[in-house]
Amino acid sequence: MLAVFKNNCNRLWEEKMYLVISLILMIAAISAAILLTTRIETKGNIALVVPNQQVLSEHESALMANPYFNVTVLDVAPTTSALVQSRYDAVITITADGTDAITTIKNPAFKTMVETALANPTGFVPDTSQARQTGTNILGFMMMFLLIQGVLYARFFAEDKETHLIRRIAMSPIPFIHYILGQGMFIFFMIAVPSFLVLGAAALIGIEIGFSLPLYAGLIGILALLSTAFALFLNSFFDVADTANMLGSAIIILTSILAGSFYSLSKEATLFDKLLHLLPQKDFINFVNALEKSDLSQNTYYQLVYVVVLSGVFLAIAIVNTRKDYRYR
Repeated sequence: MLAVFKNNCNRLWEEKMYLVISLILMIAAISAAILLTTRIETKGNIALVVPNQQVLSEHESALMANPYFNVTVLDVAPTTSALVQSRYDAVITITADGTDAITTIKNPAFKTMVETALANPTGFVPDTSQARQTGTNILGFMMMFLLIQGVLYARFFAEDKETHLIRRIAMSPIPFIHYILGQGMFIFFMIAVPSFLVLGAAALIGIEIGFSLPLYAGLIGILALLSTAFALFLNSFFDVADTANMLGSAIIILTSILAGSFYSLSKEATLFDKLLHLLPQKDFINFVNALEKSDLSQNTYYQLVYVVVLSGVFLAIAIVNTRKDYRYR
């Protein structure tokens, strides 16, 4: 295994640009997560309709200064299509008797939030219990890049298959499983170590990163395991490196976005949300979010176990499928 690991390190050193690009993407992902976590989250774009140049009340004026809403003053109410297109999340119309009428196509909870903000605009603070915190944001932004790096670093395994070098290895006295595990060890370390060092550097210069470094080590390790196992699993079915690379990247980008790598697509107990839990990224993010909020339950532990077990299944299939193709052919 060590021989395979060292050989891949030497091959990577010949193509250092891959490592440089990975580090740049990781730094960019962490920086974006920290920036988006620390900024004020806008809760909605509000159209405030003031016909006939009516004088704004104290509450309406204060709402315009509230940092959680973008308020646009209009003379005429926007059409319903503006709400459908999400140009505005709600329309507040000042009626002739001075009262406020709120129109929105969003759920009742959003309308209630706007009513609360209008009633007490200076003291309004949105409920942030469901909002992601720093650690979850960082790991969410890192997740897709870490998974893609697995496919990237598995290219040496794919090249061995493409050039038929793996056939000679299978005929050598070296146990074949040692070769596969050596490839896996290389991919794992190339994913986990640089990303952890970037986070360690951020912590050393005083940036708030959410979790402690030991916790990050464990969580990054789980992501690196999933990334490694999926990359080997995918490449075990293809003999051309570019095919596995393109297909793997496309699958990872699509599933990571659907799973809520950057933001949650579904927050309700719908069939769509239940189907999303088949994606390991979804369960991983849910576990991390619960861990950061100290809201762990038996279900969230099961979600973490699912990610680890699925990684083991991917790795086992990769080993069995590759051995079948080259050991017994």
